[in-house]
Amino acid sequence: MKAITIILVTLFLIVSCFFGFLLIKKVLSEVQTASEPEQQDIAAVEDKTPTEEQPVPDKEEQEETEDLENISKIEIYLDGDRENGIFLGEAEYGLPSEELSLLYGKNFLLSGFSLLSESENYVFEPGSIHYLYIYTLVPEYGWDCDRKEIQIPGELETAENIRLYVDNPEHNDTVVTGEIRISGWAADLNPPDNPNISKIEIYLDGPKGFGKAIGEAEYGLERPDVAKALGNENYTKSGYSLTYDTSSLEPGFMHSFYVYAHSPAGQYQLVKRDVAIEGEKKESNATVSVEANFDIGQIEIKGWAVSKSKLKSDILIPLDTEYAVKKIVFVSNKTGNEDIFSMNLDGSELTQLTDYSGNDMYPSVSPDGKKIAYTSDIGGSWQILIMNWDGTGKTQITTNSERNGYPAWSFDSSYIFFEMYIDGDWELYRVNSDGSSMKRLTFNPGADDWHPRGHPFEYKVLYESGTVGHEDIYIMDYNGENIKKLADFDLRKRVPSISRDGRLIVFAGYEGKEPDIYIMDYNGENIKKLTTNSESDTHPCISPDNMYIAYGGTVKGAAEIFIMNIDGSNKIQLTNMPGNDWGPFFMYQVSP
Repeated sequence: MKAITIILVTLFLIVSCFFGFLLIKKVLSEVQTASEPEQQDIAAVEDKTPTEEQPVPDKEEQEETEDLENISKIEIYLDGDRENGIFLGEAEYGLPSEELSLLYGKNFLLSGFSLLSESENYVFEPGSIHYLYIYTLVPEYGWDCDRKEIQIPGELETAENIRLYVDNPEHNDTVVTGEIRISGWAADLNPPDNPNISKIEIYLDGPKGFGKAIGEAEYGLERPDVAKALGNENYTKSGYSLTYDTSSLEPGFMHSFYVYAHSPAGQYQLVKRDVAIEGEKKESNATVSVEANFDIGQIEIKGWAVSKSKLKSDILIPLDTEYAVKKIVFVSNKTGNEDIFSMNLDGSELTQLTDYSGNDMYPSVSPDGKKIAYTSDIGGSWQILIMNWDGTGKTQITTNSERNGYPAWSFDSSYIFFEMYIDGDWELYRVNSDGSSMKRLTFNPGADDWHPRGHPFEYKVLYESGTVGHEDIYIMDYNGENIKKLADFDLRKRVPSISRDGRLIVFAGYEGKEPDIYIMDYNGENIKKLTTNSESDTHPCISPDNMYIAYGGTVKGAAEIFIMNIDGSNKIQLTNMPGNDWGPFFMYQVSP
């Protein structure tokens, strides 16, 4: 019995192992069968070419990516930001802009915008200054804001007999985030027995009726210094003061305080102070150009806007572009006094463009290559003139008694920046290219601010600033705001010029007594010395296609015009005439 039991158990184990083996084999076979198609699919995918079942990203996907970096929406506010301003509406965007298309090519044609807004409830005083806050949405980066100054034509009717001063803050000052004091003094000089001021009102970012009312200042504070200066003790209590909290204002952004002094008779005086809130300003991702017409009953705003990423990628003129004109303009005294000439890039076809009996100098060519701004010594006073590229159609746009020199165009030709010798040094000014609305941009006593160059696609000005021997390169907004030094390395830097794509800056640098030509990135890095003249190389200029640098070089005591590749190679002397030749500027016109 025991033997039989052992035999049965042994048979059971053998059968179990056999069937277990078959079961395992079946499972493994099913797993292999299931895995083979997947492996074949992977192999098939790996073997596919982009032209077959696995295409490269299509055009729609590429356009969708580009759309994220383009402007999709524009909102406009008057005399204040989103928190404090008057909402005018959303502008229609994507309209044709012939102006931008002519500047930068057909890819920028549909960059225009327009907005019509009712203004029946508003009265715009002649001569008053307003601000448009233009918000642009680039989906990739979010909302940005640009502040544009608009001045109503005419003269502001303020009372000359009312004296109003803002001692604090100073104009273009940087103020802390938090409580600041707005203070000064005011007096009506008509009645000599008292200051005769009924109230001091202060508004933010716009005139009365538009800007945000931030309060009425305390008036009647002791100002014995004012009484002494005016020679009348009755003006002792002419001071005012108001404390304002700037914590809600964006760091780095410019704002304006409108301070009004009112007399009981209803007359008033106004002083505007522009200030920057301390901190780093967020750099805008869009460039905006705007025009505004504030008619009775309607505000018309139009212009163009484009994302900076699109500008930076598409702004350079292709190397195979055909040009109707490709020349260099410069100054020469070969005729006995300084005149402006033009020539081809190889020095041929020398053409005299001015023949005035005084000196004509500092030529600057408009972005489209069709106009030349320059300085002319008219009756012993330097004035800014504009002429056509061929020397015809000369028009004077400044008429003041000061010396006005070194004009430079804004990238859209709307403005001319120039230097004026005033208050004992050079300061920078801006004027519309038709000669209207002159505005002082710098207030830097004891140092020179001069040699401006307009940024190629932003409302900014590159310029030289400093005392003699300590000059450096700065950049600021077109209205004198947000001044910034571009490079910190210890080198005397003068007469800067910027490339069309905004990436490179050339300048005259001094390691010793005489200057050479240097080039650096826009952020002040990667500086490189391009010339090693034992005499002097200065006034460099980069060609619109980023291929060449023209500059003035001294040879055996005589100033001549040179050209070289942008990397400093292949230096060629273009002029060799009696006298001195200097101040070159490229003049390119794209063929129609």
